[in-house]
Amino acid sequence: MNANPNAALDKYPLGSLLPALRTFKPPAGAFDPAGSWEQTWRVCTLAGRAAAVRPVGRLTLRRQVAGRQAQLDVLYVRNVTGGRQEVTGSLAYPAADPLARPTRWSFRTRLFNTRNQPIPGTDIARRAAFADGRITVADDTETRTIDPAGPYTVNWCLFDAVQRLPGREAQPLAFTLIDHFDQVKPETTLAFRQATDVQVAGGKTIATRVYEQLGRGNVPWVYWTDTSGRLLWVVAGLEGYIREAAAPRTANSA
Repeated sequence: MNANPNAALDKYPLGSLLPALRTFKPPAGAFDPAGSWEQTWRVCTLAGRAAAVRPVGRLTLRRQVAGRQAQLDVLYVRNVTGGRQEVTGSLAYPAADPLARPTRWSFRTRLFNTRNQPIPGTDIARRAAFADGRITVADDTETRTIDPAGPYTVNWCLFDAVQRLPGREAQPLAFTLIDHFDQVKPETTLAFRQATDVQVAGGKTIATRVYEQLGRGNVPWVYWTDTSGRLLWVVAGLEGYIREAAAPRTANSA
C-alpha cells in the first residue's frame, strides 16, 4: 500500500498542508453555497521547518441572504508579536453575483496587547461604497475614490464566490481585486484548475475542485472545495486556511 496516498498531488501548494490533512475531518451534512451559512477556517503559517503547519489565527465568515441580497460578515483574528490583530468587516452584495461584488462595505482593524487591551493609535475604521462606476473609500479624516475599470471584488468575498462555482464548467473570471477591503490590485483572474481526490483522516477520500487566483501585486491563491461547494482549504503563499467547526463570533487568539 502507498504510504503516502497524496503523493501524486502537486507538492505545491497542497503539499504545504499535508501534515494537517492527516488529521482533517471533513464537515458533515448538506450544504447550500447559495444560501445562508457560517464557516470558520484556522489560519496557519506554512513557513519554517518541513512538515510544520502552525496555527496563528482564525477566519470566520457569516453569509446571510435576504431575497436577492446577501451580507457577508468577517472576523479575522491573527496572533502577532506582542498581542493580536483583529479585523472585522461587513459587505453587502447581490446574492447571485458570481464575484460576490459588494456595493457597500465597512471594516475596522485593531491591535491588542497580551493583556487584551487595545493598543493606542492602531484603531482604523473605514467605509466604502460603489456608485456611478467608482468606489468611494472614506474614514473620519479623508475620502478617496477608486476606478476599478470593470468587474471587481474584495478578497474575503472570494471565499463565498468560489463555493458557488460549478467546477470544470466554470469560466475564468477577470477583475480588479480590492485586497483587505481597500488595497487595489488590478488584473486578477480566478479560474478552475483541476479536479482531484484528497485523502484525509481515517483513510477517507474527498473529491475536490481546485481553483486558482492569480494577479498583479499578489501571491497566487489556491482554493479547494468539495463537490457540494464547501470550501475546505486555501493556500496563499506562506499562509494556509483549514476548514474547522464554527467558532463563536467573539475575539480570541488561536
